[in-house]
Amino acid sequence: MPAVRRNRWLVALCWILLVGAGLGSRARGMPEVVVLYAGDVLWGALFFTLGAWLWPVATPFRLWLGSTAVTELIEFSQLYQTPQARAVRSTRLGGLLFGHAFLWSDVLGVAIGTALALLFDRCARATLRASPQ
Repeated sequence: MPAVRRNRWLVALCWILLVGAGLGSRARGMPEVVVLYAGDVLWGALFFTLGAWLWPVATPFRLWLGSTAVTELIEFSQLYQTPQARAVRSTRLGGLLFGHAFLWSDVLGVAIGTALALLFDRCARATLRASPQ
């Protein structure tokens, strides 16, 4: 099957929507379940779309594998708690990028996010291949 190149504009739009949803999931007044888990799921999906933008002809499986590996490495890096690592995480950007404390629920959340992004990508690509040109 020939490779289908992803439209980088659409991927960038998805990325922007995911960033907005992730930041919004931390807004005051959100239900606790959303605050606790939505950000991790969106974080995993965000890395999938980042990979799709960087490598628009990559197979969905390779994007899933790469984005899952990177996000899980970030999650497990939270076990590394030196003063320097805590100083980076204490900044707003460092906290958003690297998190603060290791939680198994975060490991599961980012895995769910990359898996959902994989399913969405496969469905979108199948729809594009099936649509009349």
